[in-house]
Amino acid sequence: MFTKKTLQALVLSTSAFVAAPTFAASSAASPPCVLHQHQVASVTPYLMTETFYNGRMTRQALRGAELFVPAQPGLTAEWLQLTLTRHINEMRAHPGMPDCPLSVADVTVQVQSAGPGFAVRLIAPSGAKAQEVLRRAELLRG
Repeated sequence: MFTKKTLQALVLSTSAFVAAPTFAASSAASPPCVLHQHQVASVTPYLMTETFYNGRMTRQALRGAELFVPAQPGLTAEWLQLTLTRHINEMRAHPGMPDCPLSVADVTVQVQSAGPGFAVRLIAPSGAKAQEVLRRAELLRG
């Protein structure tokens, strides 16, 4: 009995040490964009209506991208929102993902249930940043 438990402890501790260098090596390189963990079925431009001249004129302006992520078992809008927000915060602390739409400066994310999946809006504060968000989002389409 004692040798069985000792052997189990030895195997578990050895496997933890074997896996540790692999994790350290993968964390040294830039981590993959969190959106690659989800199947992005479609990407469309996210347009907002802007009103100016005291409400006398309106126009459609590009403000980012809207992604459709199909539902998966256990995935909720709240969890997806939390995951993407955390990833944005990581990008601010450790930049270095040139193709991740979440790494564009000052991007915000909104997730809503949308029938058989989720609508993920990536909203940028300016037209140039919105164009870059859309370009990067289109790279995710699967």
